[in-house]
Amino acid sequence: MKKYYKIVGLTLSIVLISLNFAGCTNLQSKDSDEITVWCNLSNYEVLEVDAVAQKWAKENKKKVKVYSDKGDNRAFIAAAKSNMEPDIQFGVSHDKMDKLNHEKLLAELPKGFLDESKYTKSSLSTVTFDKKLYGVPISVETYALYYNKDKVKKLPQTLEELISQGKELGFEYDINNFYLSFPFIQVNGGYIFKNNNGKYDIRDIGLNNEGAVKGYSIIQDMVQKYNLMPSDIDGITARNKFKEGKIAFYFSASSDISDINTSNVNYAVTKLPTYNGKQMNTFVSCKDAFVTSKAKDNKEVWNLLKYLIEKTPEPLYKTVGRLPALNLDNSISEVKNNDKVKMFVKQAEYGEVIPNVTEIQALQDSNKIFTLLTSGKISAKECGNEIENKIKKFIEKEKQ
Repeated sequence: MKKYYKIVGLTLSIVLISLNFAGCTNLQSKDSDEITVWCNLSNYEVLEVDAVAQKWAKENKKKVKVYSDKGDNRAFIAAAKSNMEPDIQFGVSHDKMDKLNHEKLLAELPKGFLDESKYTKSSLSTVTFDKKLYGVPISVETYALYYNKDKVKKLPQTLEELISQGKELGFEYDINNFYLSFPFIQVNGGYIFKNNNGKYDIRDIGLNNEGAVKGYSIIQDMVQKYNLMPSDIDGITARNKFKEGKIAFYFSASSDISDINTSNVNYAVTKLPTYNGKQMNTFVSCKDAFVTSKAKDNKEVWNLLKYLIEKTPEPLYKTVGRLPALNLDNSISEVKNNDKVKMFVKQAEYGEVIPNVTEIQALQDSNKIFTLLTSGKISAKECGNEIENKIKKFIEKEKQ
């Protein structure tokens, strides 16, 4: 993976230009004889997806064009209304799927297209609407507990044990990041929006209930009471301290593995501890792929999608460490045989998917509220009030 990033920048630029880069709005009308794929991944990954797509095209004597798509949902919807949407969208963030489904832009998967038993339950929920599949999860991301094997003699099984050992050995992470701190809220009964049989009720906000407020108190105490970390800690600083052996525990995603591996720290990864007998669940985010509802009604489009989801997991993992959405038994060997990486898959199997509704955007600036919380400028209850009010205002604005 590290070697891959040494590609000469000029060479990469030339190759990317040849891939017909597009921002959705500057696309020309589609060629009716070709299959069009919009890819929402990084530049390096677009190269890999295109390589797989062109191999399929050669084998099947078809024409396929892969475009790098940096647009948002509004650009995609506008393209669809102008009959300029792709046949396949590959790598879209799962939080965009609800809106696309609402606009009826997702094609339902043909019966038997996907072996659901191979995928994590949480990832499948991101492409399921009204108990029907409208896409395929291609990757998952979550976080877990990194620990220094030379310092930690006994793994903490409970949150109390983690805090106790953290006071002695060091425990830091980007605590003001709502995404990373959510487990403390969730394990106490807090939630973002109530999930009723797969549908989120945005009117039922659970970030200011008794459990959520208790979670905020724990987050605040880790800074103000236990002095585990400063209130202005950031992820890079915490990671560097872990790499240097200055702290023994660190929360983060699998994407940090490659950087931590450049250090001499002897470390491992484990699941989060329990609290009051309940497992602390992390957030899970996904990248999905789907066939658009206006795509050409032929087998070739579906065959290409199936080929992409079967052949891209390995190159995407080797390129940027993207974890396949497959469960551990069915994942690629590079994941199954890596003790560190596979812990993130295990954590994702009982993680909680970030709600795939537009209203989740209301939490984008929640780190500012958390900074006030951890610095002791507002109470746990005031934190809950601020977050809840922010969501309600966002919902009202969306109605206008």
